[in-house]
Amino acid sequence: MKKFYFVVLGASMAAGLASGQALTLPPGAGKATTEKVCGACHGAELMIGRQETRETWAAITDDMVQRGAQGTPEEFYEVVDYLSTNLSKTSPATKLNVNQLTAKELEKVLRLPEEQAAAIVKYREAQGNFRSVDDLVKVPGVDAAKINASKNRLAF
Repeated sequence: MKKFYFVVLGASMAAGLASGQALTLPPGAGKATTEKVCGACHGAELMIGRQETRETWAAITDDMVQRGAQGTPEEFYEVVDYLSTNLSKTSPATKLNVNQLTAKELEKVLRLPEEQAAAIVKYREAQGNFRSVDDLVKVPGVDAAKINASKNRLAF
């Protein structure tokens, strides 16, 4: 039987919502364990917006265990369960609303250079909310290929 170990990427997100609240992992069974097991090494922004299958989360966990992640087998199973339930393609928590994120948040969660993230926010403030990826790639100075690579993670 293959062991499924999982690493969770963080207790508190460095990114925040438009309301000023820090982005956090979505509520659900296993959230506290995920924060405990993975939070010491990773920020939650590495998990939020990902759309992984259970098998991929398990493979990532296996890799993290090989790198020294600490936890019991039960905790790693709980983490994989939590992530595959709350951060999968079917979970609304995997979508990032670009109309609510700050420049710093866009930079971290979409892995954009600081200048591009700032350009997105400046454009949004001047032109209004984005309605689609097509609107977003029109921002001057933004790498359209990088935005298109993340389009399945975005909400408007």
